[in-house]
Amino acid sequence: MVVRPAMRGFTLLEVLVAMALMAVLALLSWRGLDTVLDSRERLVSASDDLGALSLAFAQREEDLRRSWSVRRLGLPLPAIAFVPAAPGEGTPRLRLMREASATVAPGSVQLVDWRLLEGRLERGFSPWGAASLGAAQAMPAITWQPLMAGIRGLELRAFLVGAGWVDAGALAGRPPMVAGTPQEPAPVPGTGVELVLIRADGSRVQRFFTVRD
Repeated sequence: MVVRPAMRGFTLLEVLVAMALMAVLALLSWRGLDTVLDSRERLVSASDDLGALSLAFAQREEDLRRSWSVRRLGLPLPAIAFVPAAPGEGTPRLRLMREASATVAPGSVQLVDWRLLEGRLERGFSPWGAASLGAAQAMPAITWQPLMAGIRGLELRAFLVGAGWVDAGALAGRPPMVAGTPQEPAPVPGTGVELVLIRADGSRVQRFFTVRD
């Protein structure tokens, strides 16, 4: 007759200790995974925000660069000007008359407005007419394109020859930004335009845009 040794199982205390260890490991793993996912979301959000900011700055720089040559066409509107803010807008608009790209409408001029509306930085554009057109036209309908959200404030200044940096609020509504002449009825800032974006978290992004070629 073969005598088998008695089989001994886990005690209740051992089971409870094992369960506690597994619970701690599961909690640590969950916290680590949550941290990784949270970091990924922040990185994606920061990347999207940086992309939108870069796109907005590149577009504004392109608009200003293409408006420099338009000042010589004798149009009824200044090539670069500030206009009073409409209801709901926090700051004066930056209004540009810019040369249209060759792929869109070669030899024509576009009207471009930049504004801050309800926390969004927006760019509006509309065709104006042939580049040789000098007669006054009715203000065309503007198509608005949102570029950035989460903007709490917008500050604009222009550099004027002989006056230095001047706030947009002091220039909005004035026909020319500098006293003009018959040869140049649409004066422009002498050096450039300053843009300061105030984000929702209070951070400030400052950029200077050169107007001259």
